[in-house]
Amino acid sequence: MTLKLIAIGALGNMLGPSAKHLLNSDCAKYIRVLDRGAPGAQKDALRKDWQVHGATSVTTLKELIGDGDFDGVVICAGKNGDDYQIFRELVPLLTSQKHFVLHCSTVSCQFVQATHTYCAQHHIHYANYPLTGGAKGAVAGTMLVLCSGDENFYHKLEPMLSKIGKPKYFGERIDLAAGVKLIGHVLVFHGLLGMSLAVSLQKQLFGFSSINKQQVEFFDFLTQGAGGMRQWEVAVRPGVADDNWTQGFLVPHAVIDALYTAQLMQEQQLPVTLILPLLEVALLMAYVLQHNTSEQPIATQSVTRLIANTDKKIVDEFVKQYLSLDIEVCFKNCVSALPEKIQQTLMLEVKY
Repeated sequence: MTLKLIAIGALGNMLGPSAKHLLNSDCAKYIRVLDRGAPGAQKDALRKDWQVHGATSVTTLKELIGDGDFDGVVICAGKNGDDYQIFRELVPLLTSQKHFVLHCSTVSCQFVQATHTYCAQHHIHYANYPLTGGAKGAVAGTMLVLCSGDENFYHKLEPMLSKIGKPKYFGERIDLAAGVKLIGHVLVFHGLLGMSLAVSLQKQLFGFSSINKQQVEFFDFLTQGAGGMRQWEVAVRPGVADDNWTQGFLVPHAVIDALYTAQLMQEQQLPVTLILPLLEVALLMAYVLQHNTSEQPIATQSVTRLIANTDKKIVDEFVKQYLSLDIEVCFKNCVSALPEKIQQTLMLEVKY
């Protein structure tokens, strides 16, 4: 059976490549995608890909749903605050009990739990299968698709998921896949902090006045040892080698994911003092956001540049201003350090 799908977020980096991966596929076909008209060459290219795929672009949720003759909605959009509004508008419009919602965004575990309950009240099957591996992984079809919830539903979607990435099922708990994604972020953000400190330490030890390309050969060699981590390859190296601070995992998204991760660590009773380094990373990203005067987006490797090129007293004073051993106070302080728009997108408490 070929699944008939509609999509929200089809012009994004993670879901967009599905237009090519599922072209002429007998397991799934998108019949309509939501297009709110965002500009950009990359989005225009994806629009052409979806046209070739055979999907019709529409501008409203009502048009997207149309006559209701489809199996499911695939959503890969934003964070809690963004996707909350989508679900509030979308779910009441889904009048057929046959419909499912496959949610591929990275959101908090609390969001998944609340949204599953909300969809169930409307007799809609909901699953959260977050994606990880970045834009390159999505294009190559090698991104990981993290899956949990109803196992029969997973097997129903597995052929389609295997076309767009590498799916793995983790268990029946509805929020387990979201938790797995955040476990990955524990590795990402501690790796980012470790690499950033290492670059700064090597700069000091070798007498460099600032980050420079001479450090690339050093870390290309050293990361082959026991301390090697992908954060050098995928994030920090592009900054050091190419002065590239704007492409990659963008800070406005990353800082939210870091706080979702810290929230999960607290809920799962990890030692409070060991959550603090992750909150320090969130504060460093908040500093970057506060002091970014460019209109260009800024990526997580900017934390490396901040630590290496900023007077240590400035960094210390900023972090001390917000950090607290009282984890509840510390969370509130970290959120207050973020721009208002990001605070709204964060949405740590989710209630429908």
